[in-house]
Amino acid sequence: MDKENNSTHEEQNPSCKINPEITRRDFIGTVIRFGLLATLAGMVLPALSYLAPVTKRGPAGGLSDVGGVDDIPVGGGKKVIVAGSAVLVLHTAQGFKAFSAVCTHLGCLVAWDESRHEIVCPCHGGVYDVDGKVVSGPPPRGLPPHEVSVVNGRIMVKA
Repeated sequence: MDKENNSTHEEQNPSCKINPEITRRDFIGTVIRFGLLATLAGMVLPALSYLAPVTKRGPAGGLSDVGGVDDIPVGGGKKVIVAGSAVLVLHTAQGFKAFSAVCTHLGCLVAWDESRHEIVCPCHGGVYDVDGKVVSGPPPRGLPPHEVSVVNGRIMVKA
């Protein structure tokens, strides 16, 4: 009589049936495949995001004080953070200039080479001139400029 009650219950609710075709070996194999796929995705996705060009800029904002006029000698440069973005401020004979300090190739931070009077990327050998234009190397475009003004002896950079 129990068999009859059991079979009628399974017939009434087919979702209660256990699929006898799925074995323990099949289940373990599926779990292992899923784990391998998740591990592979965990390794590949960060590598792909590293290779994607960096195009984000910080939030738009007003002027930020990055230091005094005497802080950067003529021919010198200084890296600062303005509105969450790295900015390279240069003091040329014509005045102050500011550029994004993020290389347009793969997003490394560039630096001012005072002896060569060039902006260089240490990662892949990209070189920019004092106007932020590409001189050599793999960068696809020049460095985006930032507006600079001097107010009461202070260097102000617009984000």
